[in-house]
Amino acid sequence: MIELLEYIDLFEQTVEASDEMGMEAFLAFVNSLHLDRASQRRHTERSPSMAEVEIARHLSLLHRYSRSYIKAALSASEHLQTEEEYTYLVSLMAHESLTKTELHQLNGLEKTSGAEVIRRLKRYGLIEEHPDPRDGRSVCVSIRPEGRAELMKVFPRLRLAAAILSAPLQKDQQNSLLFLLKHLCSRHSSLVRQRGNGNDLEELLESINSTE
Repeated sequence: MIELLEYIDLFEQTVEASDEMGMEAFLAFVNSLHLDRASQRRHTERSPSMAEVEIARHLSLLHRYSRSYIKAALSASEHLQTEEEYTYLVSLMAHESLTKTELHQLNGLEKTSGAEVIRRLKRYGLIEEHPDPRDGRSVCVSIRPEGRAELMKVFPRLRLAAAILSAPLQKDQQNSLLFLLKHLCSRHSSLVRQRGNGNDLEELLESINSTE
C-alpha cells in the first residue's frame, strides 16, 4: 500500500494536465517505471550518458521511418508535400483560428521555417490570414474549406501510416510509449517557449534539469 501511494504521488508530480490523470494513464505510468527498472538491472554496466545517446539515436531513426510513411500517405493530396504542411493544417482544423506564433509553437517549428510553411499553404489556397481581433499587431490564420477537403483526402492513408508505425507493439506497450512521448513533448514544448531563439545547449539542459 505504501509503495502504491508513492507511485500515486510520483504520478501526480509527473503529469501536469488533469485530463491525463486517468486509470489507464496511471497503469501505463507504473508499467513504464517497472520496464525502466528492469532495463537498468540488465544494463548496469552502461553509463547513463550512453542510454541518452541511444534514446536520441532511436528517436531520430523513428522520425525518419515516420516521415517516409507520411510522405507515401500524402501522395493522395494534390498540394500537401511535407509533414509540416499537414500538421499545420490539422492544427488549424482543431482551432477556429491561431496566431502565427501559436501555430509555430504547436508544431515545434521556429519562426523562419514555420513562415515558409504558411506561405505555401496560403499559395495553395488552403488557409487564409486575417487581423487578430485580440491584438491588431498580430495576424491570425484560419483553415479554408479547401484545406479541410485536402485533409479528408489524406486522412485514410495517414491512419494506415500511423498503424504501420506502432504495429510492432502490443497494446500495453503502445500505452506506455504514448505516456512517455506525451511527457517528453510536453516538457520540450515548454522549453522551446522559454528559450526563444537561444541555442546554448548547456543552458537548455540546466533549465530542464532544474525543473525535475
